[in-house]
Amino acid sequence: MKKFIFSMLLSSSFFAAFAQPATSLYQTARTYMMHGDFENAAINYNTLLKQDPNNADALADYCYLLVLQKDYAKAIELGKQLIASPKANVQVYQTLGLAYKGKAAYKEAEALYKAGLVKFASSGVLYNEYGELFAMQNKLSDAILQWETGIKADPNYSNNYYNATMYYSKVQIDLFWVIQYGEIFINLDSYSAHTATIKVKLLDAYKKILAGDQLDKLAANPANSDFQKAWYQTISLSKSAVKNSIDAESLGALRTRFILDWFYSKQNEKTPFHLFDNNQYLVKEGFFDAYNQWIFGEAASPEAYQGWANTHDKELNFFKAFQQNKIYRQPAGEYYK
Repeated sequence: MKKFIFSMLLSSSFFAAFAQPATSLYQTARTYMMHGDFENAAINYNTLLKQDPNNADALADYCYLLVLQKDYAKAIELGKQLIASPKANVQVYQTLGLAYKGKAAYKEAEALYKAGLVKFASSGVLYNEYGELFAMQNKLSDAILQWETGIKADPNYSNNYYNATMYYSKVQIDLFWVIQYGEIFINLDSYSAHTATIKVKLLDAYKKILAGDQLDKLAANPANSDFQKAWYQTISLSKSAVKNSIDAESLGALRTRFILDWFYSKQNEKTPFHLFDNNQYLVKEGFFDAYNQWIFGEAASPEAYQGWANTHDKELNFFKAFQQNKIYRQPAGEYYK
Protein backbone atom coordinates (compact mmCIF):
# COMPACT_ATOMS: atom_id res chain seq x y z
CA MET A 1 0.00 0.00 0.00
CA LYS A 2 2.85 2.40 0.93
CA LYS A 3 4.54 1.60 -2.36
CA PHE A 4 1.33 2.41 -4.24
CA ILE A 5 0.92 5.74 -2.40
CA PHE A 6 4.56 6.67 -3.09
CA SER A 7 4.11 5.88 -6.79
CA MET A 8 0.97 8.00 -6.86
CA LEU A 9 2.82 10.92 -5.22
CA LEU A 10 5.60 10.71 -7.81
CA SER A 11 3.07 10.57 -10.60
CA SER A 12 1.12 13.51 -9.18
CA SER A 13 4.33 15.51 -8.76
CA PHE A 14 5.33 14.83 -12.37
CA PHE A 15 1.98 15.87 -13.82
CA ALA A 16 1.90 18.93 -11.56
CA ALA A 17 5.29 19.98 -12.87
CA PHE A 18 4.23 19.32 -16.45
CA ALA A 19 1.10 21.37 -15.97
CA GLN A 20 2.93 24.40 -14.55
CA PRO A 21 2.73 27.57 -16.63
CA ALA A 22 5.87 28.33 -18.65
CA THR A 23 6.79 31.30 -16.43
CA SER A 24 6.61 29.19 -13.29
CA LEU A 25 8.65 26.37 -14.81
CA TYR A 26 11.29 28.83 -15.98
CA GLN A 27 11.67 30.37 -12.53
CA THR A 28 11.79 26.93 -10.91
CA ALA A 29 14.48 25.78 -13.34
CA ARG A 30 16.57 28.91 -12.77
CA THR A 31 16.28 28.54 -9.01
CA TYR A 32 17.52 24.95 -9.17
CA MET A 33 20.42 25.99 -11.42
CA MET A 34 21.42 28.90 -9.16
CA HIS A 35 21.50 26.54 -6.18
CA GLY A 36 23.66 24.01 -8.01
CA ASP A 37 20.93 21.38 -8.40
CA PHE A 38 21.65 20.75 -12.06
CA GLU A 39 19.64 17.53 -12.29
CA ASN A 40 16.35 19.12 -11.25
CA ALA A 41 17.14 22.23 -13.29
CA ALA A 42 17.52 20.03 -16.39
CA ILE A 43 14.23 18.26 -15.69
CA ASN A 44 12.37 21.57 -15.49
CA TYR A 45 14.06 23.09 -18.54
CA ASN A 46 13.28 19.99 -20.60
CA THR A 47 9.66 20.01 -19.43
CA LEU A 48 9.36 23.67 -20.35
CA LEU A 49 10.97 23.19 -23.74
CA LYS A 50 8.55 20.39 -24.58
CA GLN A 51 5.73 22.87 -24.00
CA ASP A 52 7.49 25.82 -25.63
CA PRO A 53 10.37 24.64 -27.89
CA ASN A 54 11.22 28.17 -29.03
CA ASN A 55 11.49 29.79 -25.59
CA ALA A 56 14.68 31.81 -26.17
CA ASP A 57 15.44 32.46 -22.49
CA ALA A 58 15.02 28.80 -21.56
CA LEU A 59 17.16 27.65 -24.49
CA ALA A 60 19.97 30.07 -23.56
CA ASP A 61 19.84 29.03 -19.90
CA TYR A 62 19.77 25.35 -20.79
CA CYS A 63 22.82 25.81 -23.00
CA TYR A 64 24.63 27.36 -20.02
CA LEU A 65 23.46 24.51 -17.81
CA LEU A 66 25.04 22.05 -20.24
CA VAL A 67 28.32 23.96 -19.88
CA LEU A 68 28.06 23.72 -16.09
CA GLN A 69 27.48 19.99 -16.47
CA LYS A 70 30.55 19.84 -18.77
CA ASP A 71 28.46 18.41 -21.58
CA TYR A 72 30.36 20.61 -24.01
CA ALA A 73 29.45 18.74 -27.20
CA LYS A 74 25.72 19.14 -26.56
CA ALA A 75 26.19 22.77 -25.45
CA ILE A 76 28.08 23.53 -28.68
CA GLU A 77 25.34 21.93 -30.78
CA LEU A 78 22.65 23.99 -29.08
CA GLY A 79 24.80 27.14 -28.98
CA LYS A 80 25.36 27.03 -32.75
CA GLN A 81 21.60 26.92 -33.27
CA LEU A 82 21.13 29.88 -30.92
CA ILE A 83 23.71 32.19 -32.53
CA ALA A 84 22.17 31.48 -35.94
CA SER A 85 19.17 33.50 -34.77
CA PRO A 86 19.23 37.25 -35.54
CA LYS A 87 18.03 37.72 -31.95
CA ALA A 88 21.12 36.05 -30.45
CA ASN A 89 22.46 38.20 -27.61
CA VAL A 90 25.83 38.56 -25.84
CA GLN A 91 24.93 35.82 -23.36
CA VAL A 92 24.58 33.28 -26.19
CA TYR A 93 28.03 34.14 -27.58
CA GLN A 94 29.53 34.02 -24.10
CA THR A 95 28.01 30.61 -23.34
CA LEU A 96 29.04 29.05 -26.63
CA GLY A 97 32.53 30.46 -26.10
CA LEU A 98 32.71 28.79 -22.68
CA ALA A 99 31.71 25.49 -24.29
CA TYR A 100 34.43 25.84 -26.94
CA LYS A 101 37.00 26.69 -24.26
CA GLY A 102 35.85 23.76 -22.14
CA LYS A 103 36.51 21.47 -25.09
CA ALA A 104 39.81 23.26 -25.90
CA ALA A 105 38.41 24.19 -29.34
CA TYR A 106 40.42 27.42 -29.38
CA LYS A 107 40.20 28.23 -33.11
CA GLU A 108 36.42 27.92 -33.03
CA ALA A 109 36.25 30.09 -29.92
CA GLU A 110 38.42 32.80 -31.49
CA ALA A 111 36.25 32.87 -34.63
CA LEU A 112 33.17 33.10 -32.42
CA TYR A 113 34.48 36.06 -30.38
CA LYS A 114 35.53 37.91 -33.54
CA ALA A 115 32.05 37.47 -34.97
CA GLY A 116 30.44 38.44 -31.67
CA LEU A 117 32.47 41.65 -31.40
CA VAL A 118 31.44 42.66 -34.91
CA LYS A 119 27.84 42.46 -33.71
CA PHE A 120 28.44 43.73 -30.15
CA ALA A 121 31.42 46.05 -30.52
CA SER A 122 31.10 47.57 -27.04
CA SER A 123 30.64 44.33 -25.10
CA GLY A 124 33.05 44.23 -22.16
CA VAL A 125 31.93 40.65 -21.53
CA LEU A 126 33.11 39.40 -24.93
CA TYR A 127 36.42 41.31 -24.76
CA ASN A 128 37.05 39.75 -21.37
CA GLU A 129 36.21 36.25 -22.59
CA TYR A 130 38.38 36.77 -25.68
CA GLY A 131 41.28 37.86 -23.46
CA GLU A 132 40.84 34.84 -21.23
CA LEU A 133 40.91 32.60 -24.32
CA PHE A 134 44.35 33.99 -25.20
CA ALA A 135 45.49 33.63 -21.58
CA MET A 136 44.50 29.95 -21.64
CA GLN A 137 46.94 29.56 -24.54
CA ASN A 138 49.63 31.63 -22.78
CA LYS A 139 49.29 34.38 -25.39
CA LEU A 140 49.39 37.07 -22.75
CA SER A 141 50.30 40.04 -24.94
CA ASP A 142 47.17 39.29 -26.99
CA ALA A 143 45.14 38.83 -23.82
CA ILE A 144 45.98 42.24 -22.32
CA LEU A 145 45.13 43.91 -25.63
CA GLN A 146 41.60 42.49 -25.41
CA TRP A 147 41.14 43.37 -21.73
CA GLU A 148 42.25 46.97 -22.27
CA THR A 149 40.09 47.32 -25.37
CA GLY A 150 37.24 46.06 -23.19
CA ILE A 151 38.01 48.73 -20.56
CA LYS A 152 37.90 51.42 -23.21
CA ALA A 153 34.73 50.10 -24.89
CA ASP A 154 32.76 49.20 -21.76
CA PRO A 155 34.27 51.02 -18.76
CA ASN A 156 31.80 49.67 -16.21
CA TYR A 157 32.38 45.96 -16.81
CA SER A 158 34.65 45.00 -13.92
CA ASN A 159 36.32 41.76 -15.05
CA ASN A 160 38.53 43.47 -17.63
CA TYR A 161 39.97 45.65 -14.83
CA TYR A 162 40.55 42.59 -12.70
CA ASN A 163 42.42 40.71 -15.40
CA ALA A 164 44.41 43.79 -16.43
CA THR A 165 45.42 44.42 -12.81
CA MET A 166 46.57 40.82 -12.40
CA TYR A 167 48.47 41.02 -15.69
CA TYR A 168 50.36 44.19 -14.72
CA SER A 169 51.12 42.84 -11.26
CA LYS A 170 52.55 39.53 -12.51
CA VAL A 171 53.43 39.44 -16.19
CA GLN A 172 54.51 42.93 -17.24
CA ILE A 173 55.23 44.73 -14.01
CA ASP A 174 53.66 48.18 -14.34
CA LEU A 175 52.72 49.45 -10.91
CA PHE A 176 50.98 52.57 -12.19
CA TRP A 177 48.29 50.52 -13.94
CA VAL A 178 48.00 48.09 -11.04
CA ILE A 179 47.06 51.08 -8.86
CA GLN A 180 44.60 52.71 -11.29
CA TYR A 181 42.88 49.58 -12.62
CA GLY A 182 42.90 47.89 -9.23
CA GLU A 183 41.17 50.73 -7.41
CA ILE A 184 38.55 51.11 -10.14
CA PHE A 185 37.88 47.37 -9.94
CA ILE A 186 37.20 47.35 -6.20
CA ASN A 187 34.81 50.27 -6.62
CA LEU A 188 32.90 48.52 -9.40
CA ASP A 189 33.00 45.13 -7.68
CA SER A 190 33.26 45.73 -3.94
CA TYR A 191 32.08 42.39 -2.58
CA SER A 192 33.34 39.62 -4.86
CA ALA A 193 35.92 36.94 -4.12
CA HIS A 194 38.38 38.92 -6.26
CA THR A 195 38.08 42.09 -4.17
CA ALA A 196 40.40 40.92 -1.36
CA THR A 197 42.96 39.73 -3.92
CA ILE A 198 43.08 43.12 -5.61
CA LYS A 199 43.39 44.94 -2.28
CA VAL A 200 46.57 42.97 -1.61
CA LYS A 201 47.85 43.84 -5.11
CA LEU A 202 47.14 47.53 -4.47
CA LEU A 203 49.01 47.53 -1.18
CA ASP A 204 51.96 45.70 -2.73
CA ALA A 205 52.06 48.14 -5.67
CA TYR A 206 52.16 51.18 -3.38
CA LYS A 207 54.90 49.58 -1.27
CA LYS A 208 57.04 48.89 -4.34
CA ILE A 209 56.44 52.23 -6.03
CA LEU A 210 57.32 54.17 -2.84
CA ALA A 211 60.39 52.13 -1.91
CA GLY A 212 63.77 53.87 -2.10
CA ASP A 213 64.19 55.89 -5.31
CA GLN A 214 61.75 53.75 -7.31
CA LEU A 215 59.22 56.57 -7.64
CA ASP A 216 61.84 58.89 -9.16
CA LYS A 217 62.91 56.21 -11.64
CA LEU A 218 59.35 55.51 -12.72
CA ALA A 219 58.56 59.20 -13.03
CA ALA A 220 61.58 59.70 -15.33
CA ASN A 221 60.41 57.10 -17.86
CA PRO A 222 60.18 58.93 -21.23
CA ALA A 223 57.38 56.57 -22.31
CA ASN A 224 55.00 57.93 -19.66
CA SER A 225 51.75 59.43 -20.92
CA ASP A 226 50.73 62.93 -19.82
CA PHE A 227 48.36 61.32 -17.33
CA GLN A 228 51.17 59.22 -15.84
CA LYS A 229 53.54 62.21 -15.69
CA ALA A 230 50.95 64.26 -13.82
CA TRP A 231 50.22 61.41 -11.39
CA TYR A 232 53.91 60.80 -10.61
CA GLN A 233 54.57 64.52 -10.18
CA THR A 234 51.61 64.91 -7.82
CA ILE A 235 52.24 61.78 -5.74
CA SER A 236 55.88 62.85 -5.31
CA LEU A 237 54.69 65.90 -3.37
CA SER A 238 53.16 63.57 -0.78
CA LYS A 239 55.95 61.02 -0.42
CA SER A 240 57.05 62.36 2.97
CA ALA A 241 53.83 60.93 4.44
CA VAL A 242 55.28 57.42 4.13
CA LYS A 243 58.93 58.06 5.00
CA ASN A 244 58.70 56.11 8.27
CA SER A 245 56.40 53.26 7.24
CA ILE A 246 53.91 52.19 4.57
CA ASP A 247 50.68 51.09 6.19
CA ALA A 248 46.99 51.92 5.95
CA GLU A 249 47.36 55.08 8.03
CA SER A 250 50.36 56.53 6.17
CA LEU A 251 48.83 55.63 2.81
CA GLY A 252 45.68 57.46 3.88
CA ALA A 253 47.73 60.59 4.52
CA LEU A 254 49.60 60.22 1.21
CA ARG A 255 46.44 59.65 -0.80
CA THR A 256 44.51 62.48 0.87
CA ARG A 257 47.34 64.90 0.08
CA PHE A 258 47.44 63.58 -3.49
CA ILE A 259 43.75 64.34 -4.03
CA LEU A 260 44.08 67.84 -2.57
CA ASP A 261 47.12 68.61 -4.76
CA TRP A 262 45.57 67.07 -7.90
CA PHE A 263 42.56 69.36 -7.72
CA TYR A 264 44.49 72.41 -6.47
CA SER A 265 46.74 72.22 -9.55
CA LYS A 266 43.64 71.70 -11.75
CA GLN A 267 44.97 68.46 -13.20
CA ASN A 268 41.37 67.24 -13.03
CA GLU A 269 40.53 69.68 -15.84
CA LYS A 270 43.37 68.43 -18.07
CA THR A 271 42.69 64.71 -17.56
CA PRO A 272 39.27 64.15 -16.00
CA PHE A 273 39.26 60.90 -14.05
CA HIS A 274 36.17 59.84 -12.14
CA LEU A 275 38.10 57.72 -9.63
CA PHE A 276 39.80 60.88 -8.37
CA ASP A 277 36.50 62.80 -8.42
CA ASN A 278 35.00 60.06 -6.28
CA ASN A 279 37.92 60.20 -3.85
CA GLN A 280 37.65 63.99 -3.59
CA TYR A 281 33.98 63.60 -2.70
CA LEU A 282 34.88 61.09 0.01
CA VAL A 283 37.47 63.50 1.43
CA LYS A 284 34.92 66.34 1.52
CA GLU A 285 32.27 64.15 3.16
CA GLY A 286 34.66 62.74 5.77
CA PHE A 287 34.50 59.16 4.44
CA PHE A 288 37.96 58.90 2.92
CA ASP A 289 39.72 57.59 6.03
CA ALA A 290 37.19 54.75 6.33
CA TYR A 291 37.41 54.08 2.58
CA ASN A 292 41.20 53.96 2.74
CA GLN A 293 41.07 51.58 5.72
CA TRP A 294 38.59 49.40 3.83
CA ILE A 295 41.13 49.07 1.01
CA PHE A 296 44.39 48.69 2.93
CA GLY A 297 43.56 47.97 6.58
CA GLU A 298 43.15 44.21 6.61
CA ALA A 299 45.69 43.68 3.84
CA ALA A 300 48.35 45.60 5.80
CA SER A 301 47.55 44.29 9.30
CA PRO A 302 44.31 42.57 10.37
CA GLU A 303 45.10 43.35 14.03
CA ALA A 304 45.72 47.05 13.41
CA TYR A 305 42.60 47.27 11.26
CA GLN A 306 40.46 45.69 13.96
CA GLY A 307 41.86 48.16 16.47
CA TRP A 308 41.01 51.04 14.15
CA ALA A 309 37.51 49.66 13.48
CA ASN A 310 36.82 49.31 17.21
CA THR A 311 37.48 53.01 17.76
CA HIS A 312 35.93 54.30 14.51
CA ASP A 313 32.72 52.31 14.30
CA LYS A 314 30.63 55.38 13.49
CA GLU A 315 32.78 56.42 10.52
CA LEU A 316 32.98 52.83 9.30
CA ASN A 317 29.22 52.32 9.48
CA PHE A 318 28.57 55.60 7.66
CA PHE A 319 31.00 54.60 4.90
CA LYS A 320 29.53 51.11 4.51
CA ALA A 321 26.02 52.57 4.23
CA PHE A 322 27.27 55.06 1.64
CA GLN A 323 29.06 52.32 -0.30
CA GLN A 324 26.01 50.06 -0.39
CA ASN A 325 23.70 52.82 -1.57
CA LYS A 326 25.86 54.58 -4.15
CA ILE A 327 26.63 52.84 -7.45
CA TYR A 328 30.07 53.66 -8.79
CA ARG A 329 30.05 54.41 -12.53
CA GLN A 330 33.19 54.96 -14.59
CA PRO A 331 32.44 57.36 -17.48
CA ALA A 332 33.35 56.61 -21.07
CA GLY A 333 36.20 58.57 -22.60
CA GLU A 334 38.53 58.57 -19.57
CA TYR A 335 41.01 56.12 -21.03
CA TYR A 336 44.59 57.33 -20.91
CA LYS A 337 46.67 54.22 -21.68
